[in-house]
Amino acid sequence: MSAKRTYELINPQGQFPLILTCEHASYSLPSEYQGLGVLDSNVQRHIGWDIGARTVVAQLAQVLDAPAVCSRYSRLLIDCNRALSDHDLIVEQSDRTVIPRNHHLTDEERQQRIANFYDPYHEAVDALVKSRAGQPVTLLSVHSFTPVLGKNERRFDLGVLFDAHDDLAHEVGQRLDHEGHRVRYNEPYSGYDGLIFSARTHGEKNGIVYLELEINQSLIETPEGATRMGTAVSNVCRALFAKTSDDDI
Repeated sequence: MSAKRTYELINPQGQFPLILTCEHASYSLPSEYQGLGVLDSNVQRHIGWDIGARTVVAQLAQVLDAPAVCSRYSRLLIDCNRALSDHDLIVEQSDRTVIPRNHHLTDEERQQRIANFYDPYHEAVDALVKSRAGQPVTLLSVHSFTPVLGKNERRFDLGVLFDAHDDLAHEVGQRLDHEGHRVRYNEPYSGYDGLIFSARTHGEKNGIVYLELEINQSLIETPEGATRMGTAVSNVCRALFAKTSDDDI
């Protein structure tokens, strides 16, 4: 497996002081994994990827001239937004769907997935951050959430997730609220519970500011919806981060 095939770089030479990541950008699975024994219709549900998130990232990259790194394979193969020690790095079941080929994994198979699909993604993020060394830059990880999980209905549009950089998180949220969106902080997941692993890991390792944005999938499940949301988020990013960049020149 070629490392270059396990992640996607979008606009890697982009000059806007924001690096975008999307750990759950795709529901694709390598042919040799035979769909992990799961029906295609299930892999294409929210359990297999973050619906609409990659389209939002692509819109942001284009409108802002920002670089982005996106995963190429489903989170069901291995989850790039989890620590290697997490129990749900490779899930055996998700939202009542059993993942047969994730059961009884040998250590060799687990290590192969890490080497082929997990490590190359994170190495690509680090490389992109390091290419901006000495420049002011913020890392924004973009995800999406299903509007209903079990019996829990999530009646809001966006979640700003953080475990540090509280002031920036709330300014982002306030500006998104002014764009007409219902915003929550550390919902539907909390950064304090370790659920912004990728953003935190790369942010702390490289000494840069980081946040994660969660978007309600009902708003971005169509290309048109994702484009609208991408425009709204880009307005916020331009107001915040372009000003910071100009001030530092």
